[in-house]
Amino acid sequence: MSRRSFFKLLGKSIAQAAAEFTYEATKPNRVYLRPPGSGEEDEFLKLCTKCKTCISACPTGVLETVKEMHPVVFETPVMNFDNNYCERCYSCIEACKSGALKKENLEKYRVYAKLIVQRCVAYQDVFCQSCYWSCPKIDKAITLKDFAYPEFNSQECTGCGRCIHACPTNPKAIELVKEKNEDKGSGSSQERD
Repeated sequence: MSRRSFFKLLGKSIAQAAAEFTYEATKPNRVYLRPPGSGEEDEFLKLCTKCKTCISACPTGVLETVKEMHPVVFETPVMNFDNNYCERCYSCIEACKSGALKKENLEKYRVYAKLIVQRCVAYQDVFCQSCYWSCPKIDKAITLKDFAYPEFNSQECTGCGRCIHACPTNPKAIELVKEKNEDKGSGSSQERD
């Protein structure tokens, strides 16, 4: 190995170690819901080039960039259900050239909606069935107990976010949860105090 090659390799190693240290030292406090096909957050952030081709490819406009001024996550793609919902067409995966979004991850991870009962106006005796009527798997992923109270079945949920987009509360009474497929729960996805 030549002296030039040695110092080039040494420089790259130092830069990579510094980048990893900086990320670990400044990890964002918030958890972001990434586009379909994203894997573990650390791997996604290492692979994402912030090119925004996934955002441009999204037909519904549910994808946008992180606005948080953080050196690692700034300008990376996230799902924002205030904008719209996800068609699960996977155009974002097809558009991603860096490998940050992969079809294999669709098998490894599942995304489903979880109801936060304390925020849901239906559980405060206000008539609301917005999530129920917006769901493409009506009476499967979301059912109504006593014709009034939404109940979520995580095993049936596609993770499209239509229910979140339709939810009138602020903050939203529904959030999407991402977990590895081997962590499958009982099916109920309600959060209560």
